[in-house]
Amino acid sequence: MKKILIFIFFIISNTSFSQTIVTRSANASVTVYSYIAMDLSTNGFLDFKFNNNQELLDGIILNNKFNIGVNSNKNWLLNVSTLTSNFISIGPEASTQMPSSILSLRKTTSNTFVPLSNSPKMVTQGSRGNDTQSGNNFKLDIKATPGYDYNGGAYAIVLLFTLTAQ
Repeated sequence: MKKILIFIFFIISNTSFSQTIVTRSANASVTVYSYIAMDLSTNGFLDFKFNNNQELLDGIILNNKFNIGVNSNKNWLLNVSTLTSNFISIGPEASTQMPSSILSLRKTTSNTFVPLSNSPKMVTQGSRGNDTQSGNNFKLDIKATPGYDYNGGAYAIVLLFTLTAQ
């Protein structure tokens, strides 16, 4: 009986001592690309109708006209420009050289309007984060101030919103 116990003990002890540990490594690689996205919507038509002297001189402001949401993993800049330097005149009475600079934009929380041109103008900037991040969801006001320099008539122009990672 002693021989059997010693033999069993010898087998069990050899089994527990003969275990080996094997370690291998694996390399993990993560590539994060710059990501920047913008949602842009308007609250109704961008329609300016000048009916009196004061409106021509002071301009008309369409408050909260653009809703913008930014999602980005980098800080960003929002630039706005026009496709052309002048409005397209529609109809025989309209002036042919009304400049895009009669339009200006501002962030609703700002007091300063930025005049537009066919060169990009920075309207606002912000930090990385999604559109729930403070400053990444905002509204823009647009103002038109033609004054007395242009004939009555209908005009059109295209606005270009460009979001750029910093």
